Amino acid sequence: MSSQRSLKEIVDVISSETGMGKEEIHQLINDKMEELGEFVTQLGAVHIVAREMGVDLSSEPPVQVQTTLSINELVPEITNVNLIGRIFRIYNQHNFKKKKDGSDGVLQSVIVEDKTGRIRVVFWDQKVIELQNSNCKVGDPIRILNGYTRAGKDEAVEVHLGIRSQVQIRPSGIDDSVLPTFDSTASKIKDIKGNEIDLSLIGKVTQKDDLLEFERADGTKGVKQGLVLGDETGEIYVNFWNEKADDVQGIGLGDIIEVVGLAAKVGLKGHLEMHSSKYTNVAKKEDTKDIIVKKGFVGSGTDIGAQLLPIAQITELSSLISAKGLIIHVNPMHEFSRENGTKGKVRDITISDNTGIIRVVLWDDKIQLVNEDDINKVISILNGFTRQGRYTDIEIHCGNQTRVDVESIDTDSMNQYQMNFASIKSIADNMKEAHIQGIVSDLSPIQDIKTKEDEIIQLRNLRVEDQSGTIRITCWRENVNKISELSVGDTVEIYNASVKEDAGYGTELLINKNTIVKKSLNSTASPQGFVSSLEVSPLKIDLEKITDIEDIEEGEAVTVQATVVKLIEKQFVYPLCPECKKKMKKENGSYNCADHGKMDKPLNRILFTFVANDGTGNINVLCAGKLAEIVLEMSADAAARMVEENESENAPYSYLKAKNFVNSELIISGKVNQNPYLKSLEIIANSIEKVRYAETTKNMIKQIHTE
Repeated sequence: MSSQRSLKEIVDVISSETGMGKEEIHQLINDKMEELGEFVTQLGAVHIVAREMGVDLSSEPPVQVQTTLSINELVPEITNVNLIGRIFRIYNQHNFKKKKDGSDGVLQSVIVEDKTGRIRVVFWDQKVIELQNSNCKVGDPIRILNGYTRAGKDEAVEVHLGIRSQVQIRPSGIDDSVLPTFDSTASKIKDIKGNEIDLSLIGKVTQKDDLLEFERADGTKGVKQGLVLGDETGEIYVNFWNEKADDVQGIGLGDIIEVVGLAAKVGLKGHLEMHSSKYTNVAKKEDTKDIIVKKGFVGSGTDIGAQLLPIAQITELSSLISAKGLIIHVNPMHEFSRENGTKGKVRDITISDNTGIIRVVLWDDKIQLVNEDDINKVISILNGFTRQGRYTDIEIHCGNQTRVDVESIDTDSMNQYQMNFASIKSIADNMKEAHIQGIVSDLSPIQDIKTKEDEIIQLRNLRVEDQSGTIRITCWRENVNKISELSVGDTVEIYNASVKEDAGYGTELLINKNTIVKKSLNSTASPQGFVSSLEVSPLKIDLEKITDIEDIEEGEAVTVQATVVKLIEKQFVYPLCPECKKKMKKENGSYNCADHGKMDKPLNRILFTFVANDGTGNINVLCAGKLAEIVLEMSADAAARMVEENESENAPYSYLKAKNFVNSELIISGKVNQNPYLKSLEIIANSIEKVRYAETTKNMIKQIHTE
C-alpha cells in the first residue's frame, strides 16, 4: 500500500516539480478549501492542487530509513522501530470496546519474519484499514517505520503501530537476500505429529458435522463445528470452537480451504485432531486446483494404552488426561439451572484402580453413558479434564471433548482395578482416612439419639474384620443409609472412611458424606487361611474352657456361655474424682469429692449389672470401665451426656435394650465373687464377647426356660 504523505511532504514535491514557491502553493490550497467548503480537508485540497498542476503523487515517497533492526534485537519499550521482513501469518481482525470511553475499536495482527526470528505486529484502528486495503498476502515483503515495541500478554515482544507509523507492502528497494526464503506454510496431513501449535493446512472438506452447542462446567455456553479435511496424503478432523465456528458456516462439502493457526494433538482412538485458537484464520481457495483426497484418518502411531494414567499419577490440575478404572459408585443425576436460564445435567461417579480412587464428573449428554447398573464395570476416559474438586484435591470432568466407554469384565479381570486396601491392623490414629475390605461381623440396629438441641438423629454401628483384625465403624444421620443393604456375613469394601482417634478401646472408623460402602464381588477379603469368626463351628470351641453356672465357685476364674435374661436397672454412670477415683456427689450443679472438694468436671465411669443364664442356672454379671464402654459401644462421657440430655439415669438401659442386648448370647470371662448384699455369687467380668455362631444353643436355653 502507498504510505500516507504529510501535507509538508506534498508541498515539497509540488514546489520541487513546478518551481512554485511554498507560500503560493499554500494560497492555492486555501482557495481550493474555500471553493469546496466542508467537503474537503486540507490534505484533500493539496492532492487536488497537485493533480491540477500535473504533479504525480502515485509513486512512494522517499523513505528516510534510519536504523533498521533485526527481530532478534527487539526488546520492549523501544520507540521509532524500523523493521524489514516477510509476512508469515495474517490473522483476522478483532473488534472490541475501548475501556477508556466505550467506543468501538479494531485490531489486526500479522506475524513478520526475518532471518533472525518472528514477531507479532499489531495494527490498530485506521492502520487496520490500511492493511486490508493493501491486499497483502502471506509471503509479501513488508517495511515498518516508526513502530514501537512492548511486551504482549505472554510477555513476548510485539511491534505496535501508532499514528506516526508507516507500513509499506511489497516496497521497492529491498534486497531480497536479507529476507528468509518464502515457502508455503501449509503442512501435509501425513507430516503432522500431534504436538504442533501453529500449523497451516490446505485441504478439501470431506465431512461437515452439525453445529454442536454445549454447556461448559462453569455454566457458560459454547459451540463447536467439526470438519474433516483431506489432502493427497490423508484426512484429519478439525474442530472450530466458539467464534471460529462462525467462520466455517459458509463452507460446504467439496470446498477447498486454507486454515492457518491450528494446534494439533492426539485425539480419540489415537487419531490426530486439529483445534482452532483465537488466531485461526479460514479462507476458501477458489483458484486452487482440485485435490484428490487419500481416504482414511491419519493416526499418531501412539498406543492408547500408553496414554492411560494410573489414578495415583493424576495430580496436575487443568490438564487433559486419559484413565481407566472400575466403577465403584454412581450418584444420581442432578439437574440445575444456569444463570442464563438454560438447564444443565451432571452426575458424578467414583472409579478405582490398584493405585487409588478418583471422582469423575459427567456433564450433560455424558450422564447417559453411566448409571447405577454399571457399578463393577470398567470405564475408559479419553481426554478428560482435571479440576480442583469440591471435596477432593482433584477430579476428572468429562465434557464434549471427552470420550467415555463402559464395558463389562469378569471377576478375575476385576482384580487389576481393585484397590490395594489397608489391613485393619495397619490403621493408625495419624491416618486421615482409610480404605478397607473385610467381612461384616456385627451390625447393630438403628438407634434414635437426641442431641442437646433436641434434634433426633440416627446412629448405627457395624464391625468389619479381615485376616489382621477387627474394627468398629460408626454411621450418623443420613450416612446410616449407606449400610442399609448390608447383612452380617457380607464382604464389604469401604472407601474414604475417616479415622477416629483412639478413645481408649481401639482405633475406629467413621462413615462420612464422602465415604463409599460397596458389597464386594470377589473373595480377596477372605484369602486362603483366613477364617471369619462367623464361620467358626461349635465343634471348634474348646468346651473344656466353658463352665456351667451351677458348678462355679467363689474365687474361681471362669468362662461361661450364657444368655442375657435381665438388666438390673440402677445408676449406670458414676462420676469419679479425677484425683482419687472415688465417687463424687452432684450438688447444685457441681461435683464434690469428700477428700478433694469441688471439681468442675468428673471422671465418668460406667458400671452396670445383668443376669445371665446358661440353662443350668442364673448369675449376676458386673460389667464396668472400659469393658462396659466396649459392650455399650459408647464412651463413658457419651453415656453421661445421654443421661443428662434425657434427664434419666435409666436412659442407657433403653439404649442397651434397643441394641437387643437382652436375649443376646455371650461368652463371659471373669472372677467369681460373693456379693455381700445379695448373698449370692457374681462374675466380675474382664471379657465379654458376643456369640454369633450357635443359634441352636440359644434355642436350647429358651427351651429350658420354657420348661
